[in-house]
Amino acid sequence: MAPPRPALTGKRQQKRVFHSGPQSAVVVLQSLAPMLEEEATMRELLVVFQEGFEEANITVTVNGKVVRRDMDVSTNPLLGIASEVSVELPAKGAQVGVEVTNRGLKAITKVSGRPKSVLVSIEDGRLLMREGTGREAVM
Repeated sequence: MAPPRPALTGKRQQKRVFHSGPQSAVVVLQSLAPMLEEEATMRELLVVFQEGFEEANITVTVNGKVVRRDMDVSTNPLLGIASEVSVELPAKGAQVGVEVTNRGLKAITKVSGRPKSVLVSIEDGRLLMREGTGREAVM
């Protein structure tokens, strides 16, 4: 049995009649690719890279899909923050992954509910991720 299809939102139908000689056909057209319900409720997550980054090449994934790549990211010693990026999450939770490719470090965390931010740091040679408050932004 096939899994149920996601619900569609914003359905607007338009009927068109096409004539070809003595034959004609009525075709129902959907307007401009209707959005999936889960796409309509996407939300933003702030990923804050904090301590321990030195010329790091970073890849951020959401549910296994690469959503961001940054090169040469380094922590500012005065601020304690290397970088911050915003990524979109589906409404029903997600797995957010970060990989520091040039150091062979990788971490994944599951976020659900309404997380505002994820804080990422390198401590003792390990990549650590934890949920933040969303108030960690520098600029």
